[in-house]
Amino acid sequence: MNSLNKDIMRIAGFKSLTSVQSQVLEQINKNRDMIVRSATGTGKTHAFLFALCEKINFNVQETQALILAPTRELAMQIFEFSKDLRKVDESITIDLAIGGMDNSRLKRKIEKQPHILIATPGKMLDILSWNTLRVDTIKMLILDEMDMIFDYGFSEEINSIASRLLDSTQFLLFSATLPRSLEPFIKKYLNHPIEIHATEERMKPRIEFSLIHRKHWDLNEAVTEVLRSIEPLLAVVFANRKEEVSEIAQRLRENGFECLEIHGDISDRERKQTISRLRSGQVRYIVATDLAARGIDLPEISHVINANLPAHDISFFMHRAGRTGRSGREGYCITLVTDSDQNTISRIRNQNNVSFKFKRIQQHVIVDARPFFNFERRHRRLDPEIQAKLKRKNVKVKPRYKKKHKNEIEKLMRHKRREIIRDDIRRQKKERNKERQKSMQDL
Repeated sequence: MNSLNKDIMRIAGFKSLTSVQSQVLEQINKNRDMIVRSATGTGKTHAFLFALCEKINFNVQETQALILAPTRELAMQIFEFSKDLRKVDESITIDLAIGGMDNSRLKRKIEKQPHILIATPGKMLDILSWNTLRVDTIKMLILDEMDMIFDYGFSEEINSIASRLLDSTQFLLFSATLPRSLEPFIKKYLNHPIEIHATEERMKPRIEFSLIHRKHWDLNEAVTEVLRSIEPLLAVVFANRKEEVSEIAQRLRENGFECLEIHGDISDRERKQTISRLRSGQVRYIVATDLAARGIDLPEISHVINANLPAHDISFFMHRAGRTGRSGREGYCITLVTDSDQNTISRIRNQNNVSFKFKRIQQHVIVDARPFFNFERRHRRLDPEIQAKLKRKNVKVKPRYKKKHKNEIEKLMRHKRREIIRDDIRRQKKERNKERQKSMQDL
Protein backbone atom coordinates (compact mmCIF):
# COMPACT_ATOMS: atom_id res chain seq x y z
CA MET A 1 0.00 0.00 0.00
CA ASN A 2 1.40 3.40 -1.00
CA SER A 3 1.60 6.46 1.25
CA LEU A 4 -1.47 8.07 -0.36
CA ASN A 5 -3.66 5.14 0.65
CA LYS A 6 -2.21 5.14 4.17
CA ASP A 7 -3.16 8.81 4.49
CA ILE A 8 -6.67 8.08 3.15
CA MET A 9 -7.08 5.29 5.73
CA ARG A 10 -6.09 7.68 8.50
CA ILE A 11 -8.47 10.45 7.34
CA ALA A 12 -11.36 8.02 6.79
CA GLY A 13 -10.82 6.49 10.25
CA PHE A 14 -9.88 2.99 9.05
CA LYS A 15 -8.17 0.87 11.71
CA SER A 16 -7.77 -2.07 9.34
CA LEU A 17 -8.80 -3.15 5.84
CA THR A 18 -11.83 -5.32 5.21
CA SER A 19 -11.43 -8.64 3.40
CA VAL A 20 -12.45 -7.24 0.00
CA GLN A 21 -10.15 -4.22 0.36
CA SER A 22 -7.06 -6.27 1.27
CA GLN A 23 -7.68 -8.83 -1.50
CA VAL A 24 -8.15 -6.16 -4.20
CA LEU A 25 -4.98 -4.36 -3.09
CA GLU A 26 -3.06 -7.65 -3.17
CA GLN A 27 -4.02 -8.26 -6.80
CA ILE A 28 -4.25 -4.78 -8.34
CA ASN A 29 -0.60 -4.47 -9.45
CA LYS A 30 -0.77 -7.73 -11.43
CA ASN A 31 -2.44 -5.63 -14.17
CA ARG A 32 -5.18 -8.20 -14.67
CA ASP A 33 -8.90 -7.63 -14.93
CA MET A 34 -10.91 -8.41 -11.80
CA ILE A 35 -14.36 -9.66 -10.91
CA VAL A 36 -15.05 -8.82 -7.28
CA ARG A 37 -18.04 -10.27 -5.47
CA SER A 38 -18.72 -8.97 -2.00
CA ALA A 39 -21.84 -8.37 0.05
CA THR A 40 -23.28 -4.90 0.42
CA GLY A 41 -21.70 -2.96 3.28
CA THR A 42 -18.29 -4.70 3.22
CA GLY A 43 -16.28 -1.72 1.95
CA LYS A 44 -16.36 -2.20 -1.83
CA THR A 45 -16.28 1.53 -2.64
CA HIS A 46 -13.07 2.13 -0.72
CA ALA A 47 -11.68 -1.12 -2.19
CA PHE A 48 -11.70 0.35 -5.71
CA LEU A 49 -10.70 3.83 -4.53
CA PHE A 50 -7.64 2.31 -2.85
CA ALA A 51 -6.96 0.30 -6.03
CA LEU A 52 -6.98 3.29 -8.38
CA CYS A 53 -4.70 5.24 -6.01
CA GLU A 54 -2.13 2.48 -6.52
CA LYS A 55 -2.32 2.84 -10.31
CA ILE A 56 -2.89 6.50 -11.12
CA ASN A 57 -0.08 8.98 -11.64
CA PHE A 58 -1.58 12.16 -10.16
CA ASN A 59 1.37 14.22 -11.38
CA VAL A 60 0.03 13.91 -14.94
CA GLN A 61 -3.19 15.84 -15.67
CA GLU A 62 -5.15 13.33 -17.71
CA THR A 63 -8.19 11.14 -17.10
CA GLN A 64 -6.87 7.79 -15.90
CA ALA A 65 -9.86 6.22 -14.13
CA LEU A 66 -13.52 6.00 -15.12
CA ILE A 67 -16.06 4.83 -12.52
CA LEU A 68 -19.56 3.94 -13.73
CA ALA A 69 -22.54 3.50 -11.40
CA PRO A 70 -26.12 2.48 -12.31
CA THR A 71 -27.94 5.32 -10.51
CA ARG A 72 -27.40 9.00 -9.86
CA GLU A 73 -27.68 8.43 -6.12
CA LEU A 74 -24.95 5.79 -6.17
CA ALA A 75 -22.68 7.96 -8.36
CA MET A 76 -23.17 10.88 -5.94
CA GLN A 77 -22.38 8.57 -3.05
CA ILE A 78 -19.10 7.40 -4.65
CA PHE A 79 -18.24 11.05 -5.32
CA GLU A 80 -18.72 11.82 -1.60
CA PHE A 81 -16.41 8.92 -0.65
CA SER A 82 -13.81 10.07 -3.19
CA LYS A 83 -13.47 13.44 -1.43
CA ASP A 84 -11.14 11.66 1.02
CA LEU A 85 -8.56 11.66 -1.80
CA ARG A 86 -8.75 15.44 -2.15
CA LYS A 87 -8.37 15.85 1.61
CA VAL A 88 -5.00 14.13 1.25
CA ASP A 89 -3.93 15.88 -1.95
CA GLU A 90 -5.83 18.94 -3.25
CA SER A 91 -4.21 18.62 -6.67
CA ILE A 92 -6.24 15.45 -7.38
CA THR A 93 -9.15 16.29 -9.70
CA ILE A 94 -12.39 14.30 -9.52
CA ASP A 95 -15.56 15.12 -11.44
CA LEU A 96 -19.12 13.82 -11.22
CA ALA A 97 -21.30 13.49 -14.33
CA ILE A 98 -24.97 12.56 -13.89
CA GLY A 99 -28.28 13.47 -15.48
CA GLY A 100 -29.70 16.89 -14.72
CA MET A 101 -26.36 18.69 -14.70
CA ASP A 102 -25.72 21.81 -16.75
CA ASN A 103 -23.99 20.45 -19.86
CA SER A 104 -22.06 23.62 -20.76
CA ARG A 105 -20.56 23.80 -17.27
CA LEU A 106 -19.82 20.07 -17.28
CA LYS A 107 -18.10 20.33 -20.69
CA ARG A 108 -15.72 22.95 -19.32
CA LYS A 109 -14.80 20.63 -16.45
CA ILE A 110 -14.34 17.60 -18.71
CA GLU A 111 -12.09 19.56 -21.07
CA LYS A 112 -9.58 19.83 -18.20
CA GLN A 113 -9.30 16.00 -18.20
CA PRO A 114 -9.96 15.18 -14.50
CA HIS A 115 -7.87 12.37 -13.02
CA ILE A 116 -11.03 10.47 -12.05
CA LEU A 117 -14.45 10.69 -13.65
CA ILE A 118 -17.53 9.26 -11.89
CA ALA A 119 -20.61 8.92 -14.12
CA THR A 120 -23.81 7.10 -14.92
CA PRO A 121 -23.83 5.11 -18.21
CA GLY A 122 -26.25 7.41 -20.05
CA LYS A 123 -24.38 10.57 -19.11
CA MET A 124 -21.08 8.98 -20.08
CA LEU A 125 -22.41 8.38 -23.60
CA ASP A 126 -23.33 12.09 -23.78
CA ILE A 127 -19.77 13.00 -22.77
CA LEU A 128 -18.30 10.73 -25.44
CA SER A 129 -20.48 12.41 -28.08
CA TRP A 130 -18.95 15.80 -27.17
CA ASN A 131 -15.42 14.59 -28.11
CA THR A 132 -13.93 16.52 -25.19
CA LEU A 133 -12.66 13.59 -23.08
CA ARG A 134 -9.57 11.64 -24.11
CA VAL A 135 -10.34 7.95 -23.62
CA ASP A 136 -6.90 6.74 -24.73
CA THR A 137 -5.47 7.80 -21.35
CA ILE A 138 -7.94 5.77 -19.26
CA LYS A 139 -6.04 3.03 -17.42
CA MET A 140 -8.93 1.66 -15.35
CA LEU A 141 -12.65 1.16 -15.88
CA ILE A 142 -14.52 0.42 -12.65
CA LEU A 143 -18.09 -0.82 -12.91
CA ASP A 144 -19.80 -0.58 -9.54
CA GLU A 145 -22.88 -2.74 -8.84
CA MET A 146 -22.38 -4.43 -12.22
CA ASP A 147 -25.38 -6.75 -11.84
CA MET A 148 -27.60 -3.74 -11.14
CA ILE A 149 -26.25 -1.97 -14.24
CA PHE A 150 -27.45 -4.87 -16.38
CA ASP A 151 -30.71 -5.29 -14.42
CA TYR A 152 -31.57 -1.68 -15.27
CA GLY A 153 -30.99 -2.28 -18.96
CA PHE A 154 -27.71 -0.40 -19.45
CA SER A 155 -25.94 -3.26 -21.27
CA GLU A 156 -25.86 -1.42 -24.64
CA GLU A 157 -24.44 1.75 -23.05
CA ILE A 158 -21.75 -0.21 -21.19
CA ASN A 159 -20.80 -2.12 -24.34
CA SER A 160 -20.57 1.13 -26.29
CA ILE A 161 -18.33 2.73 -23.63
CA ALA A 162 -16.11 -0.35 -23.16
CA SER A 163 -15.57 -0.76 -26.90
CA ARG A 164 -13.95 2.71 -27.13
CA LEU A 165 -11.28 2.01 -24.50
CA LEU A 166 -7.81 0.66 -25.18
CA ASP A 167 -7.22 -3.09 -24.97
CA SER A 168 -4.77 -2.39 -22.15
CA THR A 169 -7.44 -0.78 -19.95
CA GLN A 170 -7.86 -2.71 -16.71
CA PHE A 171 -11.48 -3.67 -15.99
CA LEU A 172 -12.70 -3.99 -12.39
CA LEU A 173 -16.23 -5.36 -11.95
CA PHE A 174 -17.75 -4.98 -8.48
CA SER A 175 -21.00 -6.74 -7.70
CA ALA A 176 -22.94 -8.37 -4.88
CA THR A 177 -24.04 -11.19 -7.22
CA LEU A 178 -22.83 -12.56 -10.54
CA PRO A 179 -25.83 -13.48 -12.73
CA ARG A 180 -25.45 -15.35 -16.02
CA SER A 181 -26.52 -12.23 -17.94
CA LEU A 182 -23.02 -10.82 -17.30
CA GLU A 183 -21.21 -13.75 -18.95
CA PRO A 184 -21.26 -12.37 -22.56
CA PHE A 185 -19.77 -9.05 -21.40
CA ILE A 186 -17.10 -10.80 -19.31
CA LYS A 187 -16.10 -13.08 -22.21
CA LYS A 188 -15.93 -10.17 -24.64
CA TYR A 189 -13.97 -7.61 -22.63
CA LEU A 190 -12.15 -9.33 -19.76
CA ASN A 191 -8.95 -11.28 -20.32
CA HIS A 192 -8.38 -14.14 -17.85
CA PRO A 193 -9.83 -12.11 -14.95
CA ILE A 194 -8.91 -12.67 -11.32
CA GLU A 195 -12.03 -13.59 -9.35
CA ILE A 196 -12.34 -12.40 -5.77
CA HIS A 197 -15.21 -13.59 -3.60
CA ALA A 198 -14.74 -11.82 -0.30
CA THR A 199 -16.52 -12.67 2.93
CA GLU A 200 -16.22 -10.66 6.09
CA GLU A 201 -17.67 -12.23 9.23
CA ARG A 202 -17.58 -9.06 11.32
CA MET A 203 -19.18 -7.08 8.45
CA LYS A 204 -21.92 -9.59 7.69
CA PRO A 205 -25.40 -8.09 8.05
CA ARG A 206 -27.42 -9.34 11.00
CA ILE A 207 -30.96 -9.12 9.71
CA GLU A 208 -34.12 -10.49 11.29
CA PHE A 209 -36.61 -11.42 8.56
CA SER A 210 -40.30 -11.23 9.51
CA LEU A 211 -43.55 -11.92 7.67
CA ILE A 212 -46.80 -10.15 8.57
CA HIS A 213 -50.06 -11.22 6.90
CA ARG A 214 -52.03 -8.24 5.56
CA LYS A 215 -55.38 -9.97 6.19
CA HIS A 216 -58.15 -7.36 5.74
CA TRP A 217 -55.82 -4.36 5.42
CA ASP A 218 -55.11 -2.72 2.09
CA LEU A 219 -51.49 -1.83 1.22
CA ASN A 220 -51.59 1.67 2.70
CA GLU A 221 -53.28 0.59 5.94
CA ALA A 222 -50.86 -2.30 6.43
CA VAL A 223 -47.75 -0.12 6.05
CA THR A 224 -49.20 2.48 8.44
CA GLU A 225 -49.94 -0.21 11.05
CA VAL A 226 -46.37 -1.56 10.80
CA LEU A 227 -44.82 1.90 11.25
CA ARG A 228 -47.04 2.54 14.25
CA SER A 229 -45.63 -0.64 15.80
CA ILE A 230 -41.89 0.09 15.48
CA GLU A 231 -39.44 2.75 16.65
CA PRO A 232 -36.93 2.97 13.78
CA LEU A 233 -33.76 4.96 13.61
CA LEU A 234 -34.51 5.21 9.88
CA ALA A 235 -37.03 3.07 7.97
CA VAL A 236 -37.32 2.45 4.22
CA VAL A 237 -40.63 1.23 2.79
CA PHE A 238 -40.32 -0.44 -0.61
CA ALA A 239 -43.16 -0.69 -3.13
CA ASN A 240 -43.14 -1.92 -6.73
CA ARG A 241 -44.68 1.04 -8.54
CA LYS A 242 -44.23 4.79 -8.18
CA GLU A 243 -48.02 5.18 -7.91
CA GLU A 244 -47.96 2.88 -4.87
CA VAL A 245 -45.07 4.88 -3.38
CA SER A 246 -47.05 8.13 -3.71
CA GLU A 247 -50.22 6.60 -2.25
CA ILE A 248 -48.39 5.06 0.73
CA ALA A 249 -46.49 8.31 1.39
CA GLN A 250 -49.73 10.31 1.25
CA ARG A 251 -51.44 7.96 3.75
CA LEU A 252 -48.43 8.14 6.07
CA ARG A 253 -48.46 11.95 6.03
CA GLU A 254 -52.20 11.93 6.80
CA ASN A 255 -51.36 9.82 9.86
CA GLY A 256 -48.61 12.12 11.09
CA PHE A 257 -45.53 10.41 9.63
CA GLU A 258 -43.12 12.84 7.95
CA CYS A 259 -41.67 10.91 5.04
CA LEU A 260 -39.79 11.31 1.76
CA GLU A 261 -40.50 9.70 -1.61
CA ILE A 262 -37.83 8.33 -3.96
CA HIS A 263 -38.90 7.16 -7.42
CA GLY A 264 -38.36 7.86 -11.11
CA ASP A 265 -40.66 10.90 -11.31
CA ILE A 266 -38.95 13.15 -8.77
CA SER A 267 -36.71 15.86 -10.22
CA ASP A 268 -32.93 16.00 -9.84
CA ARG A 269 -33.26 18.93 -7.47
CA GLU A 270 -35.72 16.97 -5.32
CA ARG A 271 -33.36 13.96 -5.32
CA LYS A 272 -30.48 16.06 -4.00
CA GLN A 273 -32.71 17.68 -1.39
CA THR A 274 -33.97 14.24 -0.33
CA ILE A 275 -30.46 12.83 0.11
CA SER A 276 -29.39 15.97 1.98
CA ARG A 277 -32.35 15.76 4.38
CA LEU A 278 -31.70 12.06 4.96
CA ARG A 279 -28.03 12.61 5.74
CA SER A 280 -28.88 15.43 8.15
CA GLY A 281 -31.23 13.13 10.09
CA GLN A 282 -34.30 15.34 9.58
CA VAL A 283 -36.56 12.50 8.40
CA ARG A 284 -37.03 8.95 9.73
CA TYR A 285 -39.21 7.47 6.96
CA ILE A 286 -38.53 6.90 3.23
CA VAL A 287 -40.92 5.34 0.71
CA ALA A 288 -39.15 4.14 -2.43
CA THR A 289 -39.22 1.98 -5.53
CA ASP A 290 -36.46 -0.52 -6.31
CA LEU A 291 -34.62 2.27 -8.14
CA ALA A 292 -33.28 3.19 -4.70
CA ALA A 293 -32.63 -0.38 -3.55
CA ARG A 294 -28.90 -0.03 -4.05
CA GLY A 295 -28.73 3.67 -4.76
CA ILE A 296 -28.58 4.89 -1.18
CA ASP A 297 -25.97 3.97 1.38
CA LEU A 298 -27.14 5.07 4.81
CA PRO A 299 -25.76 2.97 7.66
CA GLU A 300 -28.48 4.33 9.97
CA ILE A 301 -31.27 2.36 8.26
CA SER A 302 -32.65 0.11 10.98
CA HIS A 303 -35.80 -1.20 9.27
CA VAL A 304 -36.75 -2.24 5.74
CA ILE A 305 -40.47 -2.77 5.13
CA ASN A 306 -41.60 -4.53 1.96
CA ALA A 307 -45.11 -3.27 1.21
CA ASN A 308 -45.15 -5.99 -1.45
CA LEU A 309 -42.72 -8.50 -2.92
CA PRO A 310 -40.63 -7.44 -5.95
CA ALA A 311 -42.78 -8.04 -9.03
CA HIS A 312 -40.10 -8.10 -11.75
CA ASP A 313 -37.22 -10.03 -10.15
CA ILE A 314 -37.25 -11.72 -6.73
CA SER A 315 -33.48 -11.20 -6.39
CA PHE A 316 -34.39 -7.58 -5.55
CA PHE A 317 -35.78 -8.88 -2.24
CA MET A 318 -32.24 -9.35 -0.93
CA HIS A 319 -31.13 -6.04 -2.48
CA ARG A 320 -33.90 -4.33 -0.49
CA ALA A 321 -33.04 -6.21 2.69
CA GLY A 322 -29.38 -5.27 2.21
CA ARG A 323 -30.22 -1.62 3.01
CA THR A 324 -30.31 -2.54 6.71
CA GLY A 325 -27.89 -4.43 8.95
CA ARG A 326 -24.92 -2.74 7.26
CA SER A 327 -21.34 -3.31 8.45
CA GLY A 328 -22.31 -5.90 11.04
CA ARG A 329 -25.15 -3.87 12.57
CA GLU A 330 -28.51 -5.38 13.51
CA GLY A 331 -31.39 -4.75 11.12
CA TYR A 332 -35.00 -5.74 10.55
CA CYS A 333 -36.69 -6.68 7.27
CA ILE A 334 -40.47 -6.84 7.59
CA THR A 335 -42.47 -8.14 4.62
CA LEU A 336 -46.22 -7.76 4.21
CA VAL A 337 -47.75 -10.78 2.48
CA THR A 338 -51.01 -12.31 1.33
CA ASP A 339 -51.94 -15.97 0.77
CA SER A 340 -50.81 -15.74 -2.86
CA ASP A 341 -47.22 -14.94 -1.79
CA GLN A 342 -46.43 -18.35 -0.28
CA ASN A 343 -44.62 -19.77 -3.33
CA THR A 344 -42.50 -16.62 -3.81
CA ILE A 345 -41.54 -16.54 -0.13
CA SER A 346 -40.65 -20.23 -0.32
CA ARG A 347 -38.34 -19.54 -3.30
CA ILE A 348 -36.65 -16.63 -1.49
CA ARG A 349 -36.23 -18.83 1.57
CA ASN A 350 -34.64 -21.69 -0.36
CA GLN A 351 -32.47 -19.63 -2.73
CA ASN A 352 -31.01 -17.34 -0.05
CA ASN A 353 -31.12 -19.58 3.03
CA VAL A 354 -33.35 -17.04 4.79
CA SER A 355 -35.17 -17.96 7.98
CA PHE A 356 -38.50 -16.11 8.29
CA LYS A 357 -40.36 -15.41 11.55
CA PHE A 358 -44.15 -15.21 11.51
CA LYS A 359 -45.48 -12.06 13.18
CA ARG A 360 -48.72 -10.17 13.72
CA ILE A 361 -49.66 -6.74 15.04
CA GLN A 362 -51.50 -6.60 18.35
CA GLN A 363 -52.38 -3.22 19.88
CA HIS A 364 -49.58 -1.50 17.93
CA VAL A 365 -46.98 -4.07 18.98
CA ILE A 366 -45.41 -6.69 16.69
CA VAL A 367 -45.71 -10.09 18.37
CA ASP A 368 -45.12 -13.72 17.38
CA ALA A 369 -47.82 -15.40 15.31
CA ARG A 370 -48.73 -18.92 14.34
CA PRO A 371 -47.21 -19.98 11.00
CA PHE A 372 -49.57 -19.02 8.19
CA PHE A 373 -47.37 -20.54 5.44
CA ASN A 374 -46.34 -24.17 5.22
CA PHE A 375 -42.78 -24.49 3.89
CA GLU A 376 -42.59 -28.26 4.25
CA ARG A 377 -42.21 -30.13 0.97
CA ARG A 378 -45.59 -31.68 0.25
CA HIS A 379 -45.88 -34.92 -1.68
CA ARG A 380 -48.75 -34.70 -4.08
CA ARG A 381 -51.24 -37.50 -3.76
CA LEU A 382 -52.86 -38.26 -7.05
CA ASP A 383 -56.60 -38.16 -7.29
CA PRO A 384 -58.04 -41.75 -7.36
CA GLU A 385 -59.78 -41.04 -10.68
CA ILE A 386 -56.46 -39.96 -12.28
CA GLN A 387 -54.66 -42.93 -10.68
CA ALA A 388 -57.16 -45.34 -12.22
CA LYS A 389 -56.54 -43.84 -15.66
CA LEU A 390 -52.77 -44.16 -15.25
CA LYS A 391 -52.91 -47.81 -14.13
CA ARG A 392 -53.51 -49.60 -17.35
CA LYS A 393 -51.94 -52.78 -18.61
CA ASN A 394 -48.98 -52.62 -21.00
CA VAL A 395 -50.76 -53.97 -24.05
CA LYS A 396 -50.80 -53.14 -27.74
CA VAL A 397 -53.19 -50.30 -28.55
CA LYS A 398 -54.65 -48.66 -31.59
CA PRO A 399 -52.75 -45.83 -33.33
CA ARG A 400 -53.05 -42.43 -31.58
CA TYR A 401 -54.57 -44.10 -28.51
CA LYS A 402 -51.61 -43.08 -26.29
CA LYS A 403 -51.92 -39.44 -27.27
CA LYS A 404 -55.66 -39.51 -26.69
CA HIS A 405 -55.16 -41.19 -23.31
CA LYS A 406 -52.56 -38.55 -22.28
CA ASN A 407 -54.91 -35.71 -23.31
CA GLU A 408 -57.71 -37.22 -21.22
CA ILE A 409 -55.46 -37.34 -18.14
CA GLU A 410 -54.31 -33.72 -18.65
CA LYS A 411 -57.92 -32.59 -19.09
CA LEU A 412 -58.92 -34.37 -15.90
CA MET A 413 -56.00 -32.83 -13.98
CA ARG A 414 -56.93 -29.34 -15.21
CA HIS A 415 -60.47 -29.90 -14.02
CA LYS A 416 -59.24 -31.03 -10.58
CA ARG A 417 -56.93 -28.00 -10.31
CA ARG A 418 -59.82 -25.64 -11.09
CA GLU A 419 -61.88 -27.33 -8.36
CA ILE A 420 -59.02 -26.82 -5.85
CA ILE A 421 -58.70 -23.14 -6.83
CA ARG A 422 -62.46 -22.58 -6.52
CA ASP A 423 -62.46 -24.24 -3.07
CA ASP A 424 -59.51 -22.07 -2.00
CA ILE A 425 -61.29 -18.88 -3.17
CA ARG A 426 -64.39 -19.87 -1.18
CA ARG A 427 -62.22 -20.53 1.90
CA GLN A 428 -60.48 -17.15 1.58
CA LYS A 429 -63.83 -15.34 1.21
CA LYS A 430 -65.12 -17.00 4.38
CA GLU A 431 -61.96 -16.03 6.27
CA ARG A 432 -62.21 -12.42 5.08
CA ASN A 433 -65.88 -12.24 6.12
CA LYS A 434 -65.01 -13.61 9.56
CA GLU A 435 -62.21 -11.05 9.94
CA ARG A 436 -64.53 -8.26 8.81
CA GLN A 437 -67.22 -9.31 11.29
CA LYS A 438 -64.64 -9.54 14.06
CA SER A 439 -63.25 -6.07 13.29
CA MET A 440 -66.83 -4.63 13.28
CA GLN A 441 -67.45 -6.18 16.71
CA ASP A 442 -64.21 -4.66 18.03
CA LEU A 443 -65.30 -1.13 17.04
